[in-house]
Amino acid sequence: MRSVSRLLFLLALLWQLGPNFQACAQDRVRIGVPLFPTVSYPVFIAQERGFFEKNGLKGEIIRINSEPTTYQALISGDIDATSGAPTGLVQSNIQGVPVVSLGSWDNFVSYTMIAREKIDDLSQLRGKKIGLNTSKDVTLLQLGGSQERLAALIRGGIDAAPVDFAFEPKMKQMGFHLVPGRKTPFMNGPITVTVASLKANRNKWVRFVKAYLEATQYMTTNKEGALDVLKRIIPPDDRETLDHAYEEMRTRATVDLLPPDAAVENLVKMMTYVDKRAATLDRSKLADYSILKELLQSRTKR
Repeated sequence: MRSVSRLLFLLALLWQLGPNFQACAQDRVRIGVPLFPTVSYPVFIAQERGFFEKNGLKGEIIRINSEPTTYQALISGDIDATSGAPTGLVQSNIQGVPVVSLGSWDNFVSYTMIAREKIDDLSQLRGKKIGLNTSKDVTLLQLGGSQERLAALIRGGIDAAPVDFAFEPKMKQMGFHLVPGRKTPFMNGPITVTVASLKANRNKWVRFVKAYLEATQYMTTNKEGALDVLKRIIPPDDRETLDHAYEEMRTRATVDLLPPDAAVENLVKMMTYVDKRAATLDRSKLADYSILKELLQSRTKR
């Protein structure tokens, strides 16, 4: 009789503590990011500043060297989400693979054109060596990411190249020139998941998007805390470079994660140069902002 009473007591205790045990349990979420991951900055903040943990998630950040490899990993289930891999979002949907963006914090082109000689207009690049195949006006050389292009500029193998804005101070220090330009809308930082995962694990993705919103807000309002994270994700450099990179990301951040239509449209337009089918792609297939809108609406009611 005593053992039965003890069992009933334990069952009652577990029933009362059940919600707390559930709160302590963490869902693992594996996020694929680029090797040079400034475009995934909020992911690192969410991890390092505890926003994932606060929302019941155990984040695992995996650096991957190319977008095709990233999307292969996403589709096969080796990762759960991508951050900052926009072209694969469009390409996958063109190929009939249903993946969607849950939001995008960075919605501008992230590259600055750097040249060995002072150039006042992009038209002055005619006859120069720059990037992917040949045309009558410029010679384009495939050179990988920003760091590879930077190395080629330093060697003198090319005349100009687009490099990540984080390198601007370093390039100026080395005597290179920034080609004047304006910020162009472009969905650069989408959070992408498969439609199947979104349907099967909606509660997890609600918590993920909530953590991402909180991390993006933190990044724009807590400079020293955000800089401390930034120092860990890009190569060690001087304070000027870190301050510049931070200020660029702070001012370009879309804090509500809702990209403007022009940013989405420019992404699709760019992809039409790779695959003409992008021009007729149904834009509504690229995103599901239902979670984001629910969270933003709940904020306004408080």
